[in-house]
Amino acid sequence: MTVFERALRWVVSGFLLLGLSSCGGDVGIGIGIGWFHEPDHPWPDHPDWPSWPDRPQGATGLFPIAGDVCGQCAGSQDGTGGAARFNGPQGIAADAAGNLYVAESASATVRKISPDGVVTTLAGTRGAVGYADGAGAAARFNDPSRLVADSNGNVYVTDSGNAVIRRVAPDGTTTTIAGDGTCGSADGKGTAARFCKPRGIALDRLGNLWVADTGNHMLRRIDAGGNVTTVAGTPGVCGSRDGNGGQAQFCEPQDVGVDNWNNVYVVDTGNSTIRMVNDKGIVSTLAGQPGRCDAVDGSPGVSRLCAPGGIAVDGNDLYIADTGNSTIRRINLDNVTSTVAGVPGHAGITLGALPGSLDRPIGVALAPDRSIALTTHNLVVKLLPAK
Repeated sequence: MTVFERALRWVVSGFLLLGLSSCGGDVGIGIGIGWFHEPDHPWPDHPDWPSWPDRPQGATGLFPIAGDVCGQCAGSQDGTGGAARFNGPQGIAADAAGNLYVAESASATVRKISPDGVVTTLAGTRGAVGYADGAGAAARFNDPSRLVADSNGNVYVTDSGNAVIRRVAPDGTTTTIAGDGTCGSADGKGTAARFCKPRGIALDRLGNLWVADTGNHMLRRIDAGGNVTTVAGTPGVCGSRDGNGGQAQFCEPQDVGVDNWNNVYVVDTGNSTIRMVNDKGIVSTLAGQPGRCDAVDGSPGVSRLCAPGGIAVDGNDLYIADTGNSTIRRINLDNVTSTVAGVPGHAGITLGALPGSLDRPIGVALAPDRSIALTTHNLVVKLLPAK
C-alpha cells in the first residue's frame, strides 16, 4: 500500500461508516501524579503513590505502571508497582491477557508485569551477560532490546548483542529461533541465517516476524517455518532512499510495526524518519526528513523527528517514541504528525495531565485496553492520549 492508498483507505472507510450509521537519565524531577481506579482496569491502585481521583470518561494523562521516579531508582528488582525497579528498560510488548513484557538491556533480562502490577524476571539473570538457551534464570542474553508477544503467550526477543532472535515461552524457557550468534548478513533457515545487532521486532497476522536488522540497515522477515529473507535495504549500506526492496536504503533502523493490512512501518532511527513498506515491498517515507533532527509537527514534507526509537500501531494511527525529543508522537492516516505527550527537548518526568514530560522514551506498545504502555527513564508508564 502506497502513501496515496493509505489515505484512500481513510476515504473509503469514511463512506462505509456513513452508510453503516444510516442503518443503525538520573534527573532532578518534579511530580504531580497519582493513580486512578476503574473497576475493569488492568492496572491496580498502589498505596505508595499519591491517590488519583476516578478518571472521568475521556480523561487523558500519563500514569505510573511499575518502577519509581527518583534520582537513585536505577536497578533491577522484582516487586509490585512502585516497589519494582528497572535498569535501562527498552522495548515493551503486551499480550492479550494484559501482561506487559520489558526487554531490560542493562541487566540482560526479560521482565514481566502482570495485570496486577507484579513485576517478575521471566528469563535471564540480572547482570549475567552471555548466550545460552535454557529455563528461566538459566538463560543468558546480551543486550536484549525489543520484543513482541504472540497469542499463545510466547515472547520473541531481539538479542542484539548476540545477533540472534530468541523465543521465551510462558514458563520462561528460552530458545534461539534464528541467527547463529555471529554478526553478519545471510538469509536462510534458523541458525543458517545471520543478523547484526537486530533491534526491532513485530509479528503480523500470518505468523511472520519482521525484524529491524539495525547493524545491516535492513528489514528482514522470518516466516512461520523459520526461514529468514531480506525484504528491503542494502546490506551494510547506511542511507535513505525510497524504492522497491533492495533499491531502498535505511540507516540503523531500531523498531518495526505491522498493521492489519500488512503494511510494515520502520523506525529509521539513523535518518530520524518513519518509513512504510507496503505489501508489494515498496518503501516510502511517512514522516521526518533524513538527517534533520528536530521537533516539528505537520505533513510528511514538514514534520521532523529526532532519533526515534519505538513504534506501536493502533488501527490507522502510529505512535512513535521520539527518543531524541523525549516525546510521544502520533502519525494519523493522513500522515500528519502531532505530539501527544512530553515536551520537545525537555528530558524529565512529570506524570499526570498531558503533555507532562518524559525522559528519552524508547519502548511503546498498545495495551489490550487501547492505552499506550511505554518505557521512559527507569519507569514503565501508561499513556491515555487524546483521540
